[in-house]
Amino acid sequence: MNVHAVKVNSGSGVLISALSQEYSYVLTAAHVVRDSQDQTILNHKGEQINDIQTYFHPDANVDCAVIKIPYDESINLSLCLGEPPHQAPLMMVGYPGSRAKETAFHKKVKQQDAALTSWVNGEIVISATGAPDKEMIDGFSGAGVYYLDDGYPRLIAIEFSMDGAKVEEYFGRIKCHAIRWYEELVESHSLAPIMPSFLECFSILKDKTFNYDIPGAALIDHIKEELGGIIDEILEDESTKPSLILKKYETGLLFSGEHQSSLLDIRLWISYLEFMAISVLLDNPTKADSSYFSGLDTKRRLVFSKSEKNWIGELRSLLELAGTMLDEGGSLIIDNCEAVPTAMPASFQIQGVLAHIARPRSAGSRLKINQVSKEKYTTFRLAHIRALHRRCVVEHIEDFYKKDSSEYIDMLRGFYNVYVN
Repeated sequence: MNVHAVKVNSGSGVLISALSQEYSYVLTAAHVVRDSQDQTILNHKGEQINDIQTYFHPDANVDCAVIKIPYDESINLSLCLGEPPHQAPLMMVGYPGSRAKETAFHKKVKQQDAALTSWVNGEIVISATGAPDKEMIDGFSGAGVYYLDDGYPRLIAIEFSMDGAKVEEYFGRIKCHAIRWYEELVESHSLAPIMPSFLECFSILKDKTFNYDIPGAALIDHIKEELGGIIDEILEDESTKPSLILKKYETGLLFSGEHQSSLLDIRLWISYLEFMAISVLLDNPTKADSSYFSGLDTKRRLVFSKSEKNWIGELRSLLELAGTMLDEGGSLIIDNCEAVPTAMPASFQIQGVLAHIARPRSAGSRLKINQVSKEKYTTFRLAHIRALHRRCVVEHIEDFYKKDSSEYIDMLRGFYNVYVN
């Protein structure tokens, strides 16, 4: 959070990505920048960031401003999609005037604990811990407000004023604008949407794919070159952009119950590009275009979770998910954030779930299990994508070493086919 906090004139701001490789944004409050022709923007190191142009919300009563700045590929901030619960733990991060005299620039930034008090029509009121007075809050205008979801910060709003008609009413209550106001602002000026730039094109993620953990194995580069050639085929069709895939599937890319903010996690999109490449590898279509990938919808899908727990513990809900998505014999490819994931569930684990498959789950579940025949569940294949990389490449590295690089594609196709089809 500190790295993405910037000092803007006498206030604060937040670095955020645009769906563009040409520029990025600083979000701030309009009153922080309205009277300045050129903005003074300093990053967390005290270094100057050049401003290109400042934009304001078309409704002058909305205290929002967006500053366009040169593209910054290091920005890696997650947005909070949806509304956090009442009293959700929050953190406001900015540059209050009370710290202006600190000599070390990194000490000028402050993290202020808070909790969500109200959320009405995109205007948010938060209660700062300790009920700081106005003097302690001055300079926080434009500061980012983050929802601490399981300890992971997601930007939900930008601070713009104390809450109350007079000082006696403040009691540490602070008003903020939800990110949707900033989304309206950039749309009104025909600017790129506020979204991670890697969602613009999979080419940004190509070098992050298929990073097999085999230190010193030079032939891995040759294997990655072969898979990179498949990715290049995929990149030829502009309709396979991550942003379009996100719009098409939305929460259909996630485990049941996974917070929708996970849709903006870069790890999901790295795995999705790998998933597409493996599909092309296995199916060898005439053209790796959007028409081909749409044809996979009921045959093969990928779902993601930020959980670090063993994914086998979600086996029943994943089978339910497969039942809603896939035809008989379909494959559900899994990715989550556990360190050493299991490649596939053992037969006894599948049988353990199937033994209870006819028992309906509690009301309100995503799928009543008895809506899909028990026999259909036995045909699904579930596999963890990163564990497959280990099974299909790392554990076969000696086999690759014995062969010419011209045979790598056929070898990869054979190894992955065992687990996916």
